[in-house]
Amino acid sequence: MYTFGPLNKQPLYMQLIDFVKTNELLSVLSGQLSASLNRHLNRKFRTAGLAITTEQWLVLMCLWNKDGQTQQSLSDQTSKDKTSITRLLDTLSKNRLVERHSDPADRRINKIHLTDKGREMENHAMKIVKESFDQAVSGISSKELIDAKEVIVKLLNNII
Repeated sequence: MYTFGPLNKQPLYMQLIDFVKTNELLSVLSGQLSASLNRHLNRKFRTAGLAITTEQWLVLMCLWNKDGQTQQSLSDQTSKDKTSITRLLDTLSKNRLVERHSDPADRRINKIHLTDKGREMENHAMKIVKESFDQAVSGISSKELIDAKEVIVKLLNNII
């Protein structure tokens, strides 16, 4: 925790520089980790012949857990805005992995359903993701992972 002023013996400008460096470090590390994981998974999916991206996989994963969800539900679960979800679903639909069906109770609402092709992809895609995450956490103890998760959750809670 940073304290500015008399409790911290450094001049205020030095305190601010340290604060900015720490924030830049967190930003760079989290951004690099996310980008590296996405590139790694995208490469693995392509190599395995799966025509999906990590963003599309996130949507598919939600549907593998519970088919027939609304676009809004998928948007909430993936933290994607409505425009991004629409674009992702358009691509998944074009690739015949999902279908949109109007809700009989409210035709303004679309329910998203997996196609047979979308369902068949689950085991293969999840195997790739598991292998990739196993590789990412190799050499890291369970305690270190739990500690890292707790810190990340605290960081997120502090800004939400």
